[in-house]
Amino acid sequence: MNKRRQTPLSVPVADPHACTLHTRIAVCRKVPLFAGLDERQLALVNDHCRAQGFAAGEPIYMEGDAAAHLYVVATGAVKLTRLAADGRESLIDLLVPGDFFGALPALGQTHHVDSAATLTPACLLGLDSREYDAIMQEIPQVAVATLRGVGHWLARSQTTIHMLAGAPLEQRLAGALLVLADKVGKPWDGATLLDVPLSRDELAAMAGAATESVSRLLSQWQRAGWIDTGRRWIAIADSDRLRQLRDGMKDANS
Repeated sequence: MNKRRQTPLSVPVADPHACTLHTRIAVCRKVPLFAGLDERQLALVNDHCRAQGFAAGEPIYMEGDAAAHLYVVATGAVKLTRLAADGRESLIDLLVPGDFFGALPALGQTHHVDSAATLTPACLLGLDSREYDAIMQEIPQVAVATLRGVGHWLARSQTTIHMLAGAPLEQRLAGALLVLADKVGKPWDGATLLDVPLSRDELAAMAGAATESVSRLLSQWQRAGWIDTGRRWIAIADSDRLRQLRDGMKDANS
């Protein structure tokens, strides 16, 4: 058990100078806005991007700020949050290399509808309105891909973590953990380690519940052997049980 208590998470690179050209091209290739571009066109996109390094926990922009930048995650992890009507922060998405976020007038947005901050050290590729407009002029197919990309972004923002709104907490939390496993899970000691540092408050924001309730449920699942957990990390040991919980199967707790 000591081995698990001391399990380190991967430490991403924040230094933009360490975000190599190969890494930048590779992540741009994953972005729906730039889907189908050849190597020359991807290199052109990269020429317009500005690499920026961020420390863990550093804000990138705030909800309500004027739309000014589009970002692509090159290394590290970023969280998007919104304030609910009662003032509580709700975590709406977790972004990893290849994901894009932000807002630009070219994408039909005038203000940021969420707040973004890093969960880990991160290197982001930033594009402002002038640079993005230049890309669309130089590579006309990006303008078409932008329409598809916005649709992808909307679908992403409306799915996963909050798709079980109104369901019991155990369903919501199991669903959130499985979403994270799909995005940032890696094999580890016979389990799936969620390779980002997550506090109980952040998990509670994902599940739309009180931190104390989430902590009690995680402790229960740990005793049952379905997960293992330590300070700011979780590993899923029995994903089948969590899928049963997420899907509301009656015998999931047996």
